Amino acid sequence: MGLFRIFRQKGFWILLLTALVLLAVVKLSADDSPGLNSAERWVRNSYAPLQRGTDWIQQGLGQLSTRMLGIQDMSQLLATEQAKNQQLGLEVMQLRESQAEVERLRRLLDYKNAQPNSYELEAARIIARASNNWYKTLTIDKGADFGLVLNMPVITPDGLVGKLVNVSKGTAQVMLLTDREMAVGAILQQTRENRGIVEGVGNGQLRMINIPYYSQVQGGEPVVTSGLSQIYPPGILIGTVRDVQKEANGLVLSAYVAPAVDFDRLEEVLIIKSFPAGPSPADQGV
Repeated sequence: MGLFRIFRQKGFWILLLTALVLLAVVKLSADDSPGLNSAERWVRNSYAPLQRGTDWIQQGLGQLSTRMLGIQDMSQLLATEQAKNQQLGLEVMQLRESQAEVERLRRLLDYKNAQPNSYELEAARIIARASNNWYKTLTIDKGADFGLVLNMPVITPDGLVGKLVNVSKGTAQVMLLTDREMAVGAILQQTRENRGIVEGVGNGQLRMINIPYYSQVQGGEPVVTSGLSQIYPPGILIGTVRDVQKEANGLVLSAYVAPAVDFDRLEEVLIIKSFPAGPSPADQGV
């Protein structure tokens, strides 16, 4: 009766079933055997879905890890390519700037070579501007070491810029044509009948004064240096007539002149060190 009671206890059967499962797992974990009996086959078949689920989870985790590594590699590659693109963009910008500088310098050189018997020219680079909105003065990177002296005219291939007003050993200061203290002897290039003076009025503007009331001056007519100046050689373009006005006394006209040179975009200039059939630029005059 005691043994029968043991068989009737639920814990006994649970323990027995657990032992059988453990034995089956141990046998399945061992080396493959030539054959399987029915019980082993049943245990293995019961264990297979769990094994497949475990394999599926392992494969999924492996694929996820691979994908994560791939995304990380792609992110690094993208960052590298972006850095390369930025570097290429900087190089392209520098090349464009260099090309623009080469074109400007070539234009200066062509102009200089076209004047071998007219002017002795010295090229210089602008290194500073006046600290006001009118840009009345510029500083260039050449001075007395290159033979520059006061009152030498400063030009570009476009026209007259101004003159040297301060010269040190290695730099010089240029007063722009538009400065209120500047005045240049001028002539209307087409009619050539009127001689006057072009003066700076500030804020990038010029005005020609002392034009006779009977003058046939018209808008768009070029204005050049007259050649009567002790500083400036004749025929340098100053600008073009923009607006003609009659003065209050009715005896003379005046005209606003649009400068030939864009002073805001100047980067290099030419200094006229000497010119034939004229006095030294170091002399005073307009």
